Amino acid sequence: MRAVTSHNGLINVIDAEAPSGTGMIITVTSTGICGSDLHLVAGGLSGVILGHEFGGTLPDGRLVAVRPTGECGSCASCTRGIPNTCRSAASSLHGASINGGLAEYVCVEESRLVEMPAGISPLDVALVEPLAVVIHGINRAHLQPGMKALVVGAGSIGLLTAAALIDIGITVDIAARHPHQVRAANDLGANTPTKLGNDYDVSFDAVCTQASFDLCIESTRPCGSIVEFGMFWSPVQLSNNVMMKEISIIPSIFYNHDHSSNDFTTAAELLSRSPDLRKIIVTHTFSLEDAVQAFNSAGDKSSGAIKVHLYPR
Repeated sequence: MRAVTSHNGLINVIDAEAPSGTGMIITVTSTGICGSDLHLVAGGLSGVILGHEFGGTLPDGRLVAVRPTGECGSCASCTRGIPNTCRSAASSLHGASINGGLAEYVCVEESRLVEMPAGISPLDVALVEPLAVVIHGINRAHLQPGMKALVVGAGSIGLLTAAALIDIGITVDIAARHPHQVRAANDLGANTPTKLGNDYDVSFDAVCTQASFDLCIESTRPCGSIVEFGMFWSPVQLSNNVMMKEISIIPSIFYNHDHSSNDFTTAAELLSRSPDLRKIIVTHTFSLEDAVQAFNSAGDKSSGAIKVHLYPR
């Protein structure tokens, strides 16, 4: 089968053995490129098929999204119902630690499969994973009706955050840098003011740099909250402004699933209510054979890319 790997910072399309072993064989229908993929490739990741945002069909034809993280099931985090913080979540991550979805087929543990509601396109299913990231962060913020939110960053996570907030009735301003991001934000129903306020109840940092973090601190009201998505690939510093305003900083990693809720299920339901989301968010599409060009587009800020998807067939 055809698959995408990296070595010494370079993307390679290879012929790989078809997957086998314990689990379900997924025929992949769509896979997204995440900013973390770009960082991992640049950092020298090798020896694994890439891609953690993916889904596809089971042998019986059911369409599923894949939760790429696993868990041990017995550590303190797992027994407390927060398996996203289990050490095994990252060490068993599809596309980083084990083979991922940039391939024609993937073998996946059955517990990681989330069946899609009727009406979701096989081309849409790769959006479920980043939406689940967003849902988890929003849930950690404990929002109330009438709150006003700021999203800093209008890449795919920022725009999906805006979409999810608007879906639950939250007024959203988004700080977008590029014209194509402004257009996408407006298409979603978010506001893109040229001048931000300083009284937001909660700010969502979808960039995770010193500049974006400082903007969130400046814009959030006293005793408000900042949700940090993703990873700080470069360290950031705190200022006394955080102390003086008593701002709560809420980190958010991966997604959660327990007996009461499942971020992937909630994300799939949101996607089923938002049939135009892919048209707004997914700006570039490629085949597996064109994976080199796909990664170049995802990493090129001048390309106008928001989310890049690859379709194996």
